[in-house]
Amino acid sequence: MAEISDREALIASAERMGLPPVHWGGLMSYESGLNPNRWGGAGGRHVGLIQFGPAEQKAFGVTGNETFQEQLPKAEAFMLSRGYQPGMGLMQAYSTVNAGSPGRLNASDAKNGGMPGTVADKVNNQFGPHFKRAAAFLGGDFTPTMPAGTNDAAPSAPFGFHPPPAGGDTAAPQTPAAAPDDTADIAAILRTLMPRQQEQPAAAPQEAPAAAPMPMPEPMAAPQFDAAKAFALLPATARRRA
Repeated sequence: MAEISDREALIASAERMGLPPVHWGGLMSYESGLNPNRWGGAGGRHVGLIQFGPAEQKAFGVTGNETFQEQLPKAEAFMLSRGYQPGMGLMQAYSTVNAGSPGRLNASDAKNGGMPGTVADKVNNQFGPHFKRAAAFLGGDFTPTMPAGTNDAAPSAPFGFHPPPAGGDTAAPQTPAAAPDDTADIAAILRTLMPRQQEQPAAAPQEAPAAAPMPMPEPMAAPQFDAAKAFALLPATARRRA
């Protein structure tokens, strides 16, 4: 069987784990710098690519003397034995390595000699340089994208790399033109279907009736002078004088 390179071994291992190679490599870089012989942790008792503890060293036959390719299957076996399932994503993978099982994103191993922060803190805020190290290990020179959630979709670019845009600055996205509004004018359609009422000619304005003339007062008759009656009304003395 032809020998393969460590790069090819990492890509094959990441495929089995359902992770982008740059994520699986970045996780192991954070733990060990991709060095299967590195000892560390509390008391210097942890070793290997994912820093196997003393019990795990015994369970999976890790001695710290394995090559990179020899230790990769042991790291995979540890992950699967703790409940990780391929395709769960980077956040759950690191929860399995750091906290012993998936789903413990708020756990922290700071009291046991680990770096400060929870599982989620470390992935979101401390993994960046290790993604770059993994990219270089895989033969790339592009900056990988940081994971945004607990379930990371596999990237479309090779090894999870996202190359910079050619020609410098990326052109601003063009806003698509708004589609013309072809909605039917319901009101206009209804107006065409409604029967039209015949227009009545406007009535000519009627003049107000003229006011009736005021009746003229009848002329008063001139009083008739009754000389006899007037004479009768005179006092007796006056009558005698007459």
